[in-house]
Amino acid sequence: MRALCIFTLSIVFFSCFVDCGMADDSALDLFKKRITPILRSPKASSCSECHLSGVDLKNYIGKTQVDTFASLRNAGLINLERPDDSKLLALIKREPENASPVSRQARAEEYTAFRAWIRAAVKDPVLAQAKTDSDQLGPSVPVEVIRHGRQQRVIASFVENIWSEMGRCVSCHSPELNRQKIGRNGNTKEDVDAISWVVPRNPAATLEKLIETGNIDTDAPEESLVLTKPVGLEEHGGGPKFALGSRTDKNFRRFLVDYAAVVNGKYEEVDQLPAESPIILQPTRQHLRITNLPAGLDKNLLRVDLYRWSGDAWSESPWATADNPIAGKQHRWQSMISASAPRGSERAKKLHPEHPIPGGRYLIKIYIDRKNVAKKDRDFEFAKKDFFAEVEIDGPWAQGWREPKIIKAPLRD
Repeated sequence: MRALCIFTLSIVFFSCFVDCGMADDSALDLFKKRITPILRSPKASSCSECHLSGVDLKNYIGKTQVDTFASLRNAGLINLERPDDSKLLALIKREPENASPVSRQARAEEYTAFRAWIRAAVKDPVLAQAKTDSDQLGPSVPVEVIRHGRQQRVIASFVENIWSEMGRCVSCHSPELNRQKIGRNGNTKEDVDAISWVVPRNPAATLEKLIETGNIDTDAPEESLVLTKPVGLEEHGGGPKFALGSRTDKNFRRFLVDYAAVVNGKYEEVDQLPAESPIILQPTRQHLRITNLPAGLDKNLLRVDLYRWSGDAWSESPWATADNPIAGKQHRWQSMISASAPRGSERAKKLHPEHPIPGGRYLIKIYIDRKNVAKKDRDFEFAKKDFFAEVEIDGPWAQGWREPKIIKAPLRD
């Protein structure tokens, strides 16, 4: 035990000896021993925990010590008078709230390496006069591209486009709800655990698990299993969950294609960044059923937009929307509706999964893809030519698929 304590104290003393600048290593020695290995490492730096692309500590290391020091100094990233207050060190030290132990260790190693080198470098009279003809070090992409690749923005996009629809998936893919499948149809616990990619109440961990389990394909994002199975393009034990060309299909593809472009570093210019959806959607658990639909429309995509009465006029934009295939044999359509609002509006800020749309008076506009265009063109958007009919409703609106608001489609000539 005594030997172990002595060994531990020796390690602590040696670390302090190096970090406090008491070692005999020159700035150049420190650069070669501690900074150059970071540049040559095939691993991403700790920056990747906050930035999926666009930023890496390697971006701040030049070909030589002189180029590196002069460029960082010129950019204001090195504080010559107070080296420990250098902006570069502050950037390295930043970490997300839920930093992993591995990234935390990597960040600490990067920080101590750069701190030791900067402390020695600012005392070097040769480096004090150093000049460089090299371009300024740092990210090579515009700041807008860097922000687009931030982990926080990516998770927000995942929540908006995929996580918000997890109600369709949790019964089979959440470990809180799928235990009853163990022993059924020959399913073992291992079988059920293998499909449990939803991490309850944790969208960031769910995204990570989707990637780990191969459900997201960053080389061919539109072939990702998290999309192809629920949209019915591949065998899915739970059956189709949404239709080709539906808003959900568009939202899943919007996230997957963008995510793949981010992690693969495809965005280099601002004009390459995708436009955001003009509306925000939030499922409400309120269901709408339309009966008495015309024959011959089985599996055709139908969409409804709901406009709320304000006392003297209908709202300019829909308060809710939904799309789903028609069950033609029953001449019926049913879907959960999603509250909707223009992005950036006050109403959009108040959308919440626990807040259904209020009861009251609504104008429901019905659109039908009569020619099944959406099955061939998944970017299809309903237009005036697809308008079918409109119906007014009033009164309270309960949640749950067993208590839908029921309307009858008006007869048409």
